[in-house]
Amino acid sequence: MSNTTPDACNVDSDLDGVLPPSLYAVVFVVGLPANLLALWAAWLQVRKGKELGVYLLNLSLSDLLLICALPPWTDYYLRRDVWGYGPGACRLFGFVFYTNLYVGAAFLSCVSADRYLAVAHPLRFPGARTIRSAAAVSALVWVVELAANTPPLFSDAITRDRYNHTFCYESYPLSGTADALANVGRVLAGFLLPWGIMLLCYAGLLRALKDSASCERREKRRVRRLALGLPCVALLCYGPYYVLLLLRSVVFLIGGDSGAGGKSCALEERLFPAYHAALAMATLNCLADPALYCLACPGTRGEVAKAIGRVVAWAMGKDRSAWLERGEGRGIGYPGEELGMVEMAGRGAMV
Repeated sequence: MSNTTPDACNVDSDLDGVLPPSLYAVVFVVGLPANLLALWAAWLQVRKGKELGVYLLNLSLSDLLLICALPPWTDYYLRRDVWGYGPGACRLFGFVFYTNLYVGAAFLSCVSADRYLAVAHPLRFPGARTIRSAAAVSALVWVVELAANTPPLFSDAITRDRYNHTFCYESYPLSGTADALANVGRVLAGFLLPWGIMLLCYAGLLRALKDSASCERREKRRVRRLALGLPCVALLCYGPYYVLLLLRSVVFLIGGDSGAGGKSCALEERLFPAYHAALAMATLNCLADPALYCLACPGTRGEVAKAIGRVVAWAMGKDRSAWLERGEGRGIGYPGEELGMVEMAGRGAMV
């Protein structure tokens, strides 16, 4: 179920016992309740017949799956890269962790494309913005991503080296040419493609908003922030990891000598701390996604605020009705934001 690599690279880092576990702990503690709340808010959007809620619901589900996979990975890093749960658990938690990194980027691009169609072409593609269409696209995303990440499940999950590491879903150097080529494909299809879609949609939204005369300045600003926030979140959270993964794979493919002391190992040993730090940073996307909901669905803020008010009132032992009445009196309900739409000039369209 595992193999020992006698010519493994001498990779090690004191950072592994500090930075990744700390980030994973923060993501778990903060991200779990935040994404549960976001999942509920997205479900409210789906019940109202808004296709955007379907993509947001799937994005929250993906984030929650990744978050639930973090505890064993936290222990893995605290042990300084020693997996202690066996190959079966390694396959399961590795598959869930890495698959949902790609799924998260895919659904960010779906949200971006949906907002672009809503603003720039509200009447041109009516069939593309329905609950049924959004559900079909979401199902396709899951099927493609799950299928693309299935092959590692049938290979050696754990790699042991002569430096007392027991790597899970990792190998230094890479296990072979097929693995390196697969990584290049993952970077291109799993990151650059969805990120390119986000950038194109952002540019299209800017043009559409510029041509709109009736759209309020406040709403224009909100849509711009959402359109820019999506590619920025993807770049800042995922970008460093995919850049280092691509660099490792390309050097392995062209370096020739990949054994200990070769070009590939020289790079691996130099990049190892940064690579693990970048992988941990990718999970910060689970914290950024719920924040984007305030821009994507401003109409849900009142309902979310009321739900938080109920929880706070329950925790403090106060009367719920009195709490809600006081909250509504202070404008928690955001009565003017329920529509959360942008009317486009000359199109009669609503976002």
